[in-house]
Amino acid sequence: MPLIVWAYPRGSAIEAKGGRDSFYAVDYAARTASELGADVVKVNFPHPDKRTAVPACYDAEFSAGQAIDAVVRSANRTMLLVSGGERAGDDAMLEKARLSMEAGATGLIFGRNVWQREHVESLRFIARLQEILAKHPWGNAQPPD
Repeated sequence: MPLIVWAYPRGSAIEAKGGRDSFYAVDYAARTASELGADVVKVNFPHPDKRTAVPACYDAEFSAGQAIDAVVRSANRTMLLVSGGERAGDDAMLEKARLSMEAGATGLIFGRNVWQREHVESLRFIARLQEILAKHPWGNAQPPD
């Protein structure tokens, strides 16, 4: 039976160190899920600009692309899914999808960003997501032999 971990750090200690979607919190969540033996881990998209009281190695200038790339690497062989989070505009979500897939994420879970749109708008958004996903058919999963 596969082990799927939704690795969403919570609590006052996390909020005091950049918050639940800081690069620090998301990176550690991915690594922890991997070390626990997860087959799949779902994480928030990291925000490297959230650096309040984070360890020194995270208190530097990182791009969003560098942060998600590090998170994918921290997940090791665990397949990584990136959460869409709260509904956002098309461009922001498509950039999150592009960066995630280029970094090697296995896939995306963007439910609210699809279902909370009008039907025609959702179809257009999904078509644009499919274009991004088609360029990265395996993410960090291994293709079949």
